[in-house]
Amino acid sequence: MKNLPFLVILLFIVPLRAFADGSEGEHAQEVATNYWSYGLVASVLILIVCVGLYVWTKRKASSIGVKNKEDRELRKVLLGRATIYLWVAIAAVAATIVFLVLTNGTGSNDQAQTGKVNFPDVHGLGYSNDGEEIYVPAHDGLKVYKDGKWAPSTTSEANDYMGFSMFKDGFYSSGHPGPGSDLANPLGIIRSTDMGENMEVLDLYKEIDFHGMTVGYETEDIYVFNPSENSRMDQPGFFYSSDETKTWNQAKLVGLEGQATALAAHPTESGKVALGTKQGVYLSDNYGDDFQALAIQGPVTAVSFDFQGNLLVATAGGDLVQLNIASNETNQLVVPDLAEDVILYIQQNPVNKDELTFVTAEKDIYHSYDGGKTWEQSADKGVALE
Repeated sequence: MKNLPFLVILLFIVPLRAFADGSEGEHAQEVATNYWSYGLVASVLILIVCVGLYVWTKRKASSIGVKNKEDRELRKVLLGRATIYLWVAIAAVAATIVFLVLTNGTGSNDQAQTGKVNFPDVHGLGYSNDGEEIYVPAHDGLKVYKDGKWAPSTTSEANDYMGFSMFKDGFYSSGHPGPGSDLANPLGIIRSTDMGENMEVLDLYKEIDFHGMTVGYETEDIYVFNPSENSRMDQPGFFYSSDETKTWNQAKLVGLEGQATALAAHPTESGKVALGTKQGVYLSDNYGDDFQALAIQGPVTAVSFDFQGNLLVATAGGDLVQLNIASNETNQLVVPDLAEDVILYIQQNPVNKDELTFVTAEKDIYHSYDGGKTWEQSADKGVALE
């Protein structure tokens, strides 16, 4: 019990250190949020224990007489302990309040506070199969663009979806559960056919959070960058499943050069996958065992297949290129001046081939309805435009 004050102090220090030491803001925020949740549970437990000990110790002290010296000394010791328990309980109350604020205030830029839809961060991009809605997963849940306006999803929990990939019947994802969710952390690989209202747990639940994942729109081939050994994958690497996670195979990546930065599964052809790296864009026809370099060289920041079988490739130089994978010919699209910003996600509407949407690292969102000739902006620096 002598260590209780130290434990309470530690509850504050650990999450702050975790937040400060993160090399990337997004990763640091995830770690901090997890620690805040653990800290909340720990502070409540300490509060309950200390209140119980305080009450018990006070009653014990009250039952001891003061006629002899030994009883007086014992009573003094017990009252001293009761005082310690009381102060630790008060500190635990303060800690509980702080952790409640931190846990519930993670999305401090949300719609309730600003009056506008906000994107604390962006973890993907996709269209519904009817082409009527655009979905963007953020740290505080899905945001939906329909009829020219952004709104928070009304069907999905505010989960922190990572590795988000739309397919013809809904979406696949990984990530972390949101506040109040019954889902465990991390999510492993999950699938929803009703845009998040219900979740089907597929694999590696409570084990892995995949940040790098792509799924074929019709094939449902799944490709992941596995960060660590787990119960289904014996080492880190690039893995794929063609049977809805029943089996996994590690790709050989022969011919791939440079650190991978983006990935995309072909919408209709099984085994065909593209990877963007710091040296260019590469294509495989055999689930990533062998890759061939395509015409675009230099750092790639985003890659996706359109529904005509071409690649849409964004580069670190701010270019957006349509690449015909059959002829290896390129067509550079006109994009707004992004200054130092870069495109992180680009998708084509599955119903209207002339409609494109992209999201940048600064959380700007643009739409084109004429095949990339002109663009309209719907979000600026993570804030939806009215």
